[in-house]
Amino acid sequence: MRGTARLFGCSVALVLFLSGCASLGRRDLDLLPKQSPDATEVLLLQSNVNCQFFVDSQPLAVGRRVRIVVTKAGHRVVCKPDGYRAKEEYLQPPFDPGFPVGFTFLIEDRLAQDGAGSGGGALAPPAPARTLVSDADHPPKTAALPRKDAYAVLVGIEKYRDLPAVEFAAHDAEVLKRYLVESMGYQEENVAVLTDGRATRSDLEAYFKTWLANRVGPGDSVFVSFSGHGSPDPVTGDAYLVPYDGNPSFLKDSAYPLRKLYASLASLPSKDVFVLLDSCFSGAGGRSVIAKGVRPLTLQVDESVPAGSGLAVLSAASASQISSAYEGKAHGLLTYFFLRGLQGEADADNDRSITLAEVYDYLRPRVEQTARRSSNVEQTPQLFPPRAGIGGRGEEVFLKLSR
Repeated sequence: MRGTARLFGCSVALVLFLSGCASLGRRDLDLLPKQSPDATEVLLLQSNVNCQFFVDSQPLAVGRRVRIVVTKAGHRVVCKPDGYRAKEEYLQPPFDPGFPVGFTFLIEDRLAQDGAGSGGGALAPPAPARTLVSDADHPPKTAALPRKDAYAVLVGIEKYRDLPAVEFAAHDAEVLKRYLVESMGYQEENVAVLTDGRATRSDLEAYFKTWLANRVGPGDSVFVSFSGHGSPDPVTGDAYLVPYDGNPSFLKDSAYPLRKLYASLASLPSKDVFVLLDSCFSGAGGRSVIAKGVRPLTLQVDESVPAGSGLAVLSAASASQISSAYEGKAHGLLTYFFLRGLQGEADADNDRSITLAEVYDYLRPRVEQTARRSSNVEQTPQLFPPRAGIGGRGEEVFLKLSR
């Protein structure tokens, strides 16, 4: 797939690499736009809309997913799509050519009508509230009574301190909160939302362990979600949630073990705990990262839920797969169909009650089909305990729709 870019006043061929792990030879490097004649380090740039990329104020490439070559130094990368406000990132080496520098644009990023276009013009004033950008952003009408016995911790990390962005992860958490509060009876003060810089390792530790333990009592309900990067330990195979300040090269010191999360939740005196993981732990891309130099296909990742823990966990993909974003719907693929299921799409028996089993039976084939069509990858959501043996947990009602 090819496009064109203007470089030093002339038209050059620009190769658009769709694989995040392509091996680049000398000839390949010579075809790529360069920030300077002595550039040697490859950067993969990615945007969810077509845009022009600038590096240190120099226009280098046009596209949605492109590679450029830069020097071994810090660089200011600006993405300028027509009709949207520009966004920028400042990057420090070392660079990893396998992971993109991501830019995500939503409706509220658009310019005012009289200033549209990347050529300049007045910016629209900041939107007073998030503009709905997905058909999944509308919580359904229910007759839910206020629940003082329900607590939630929702994590969505879109912009990482040192890692590629995770498209729509913060949006996942923000919209999930609206469903819990507006449709499921959760009290707003009992729902903690941790996004981006508010989702450091210490934040996860504080909320998963202390905040919940100080509030949850016998018979209470707990809802936990995580949208962001996961990572595998290449030595032990343990799965980790990667916080805002996490580093896949130093997992034990900077990330949060999945088994630690499960142990903390299992220790609560709650009646039921549900965990939604819109992440993956293969290290092969999507919503997962891995230490540089490790080959993800050689890993055996353990993300199993301890037997007898009482947890119900819905995860985005199997251990060897990657989880995807749904660009046209502004959510992670799992979160999007989870929300659509709660809107009523999952009500297979038309009794107006949406159960865990119904949600899983609804979303699994749709996630699989959409991942194949839109990203050409295999993504099969996993339910623990498995669907065949989930028993009474499968009949737990998430919400009752209004008649």
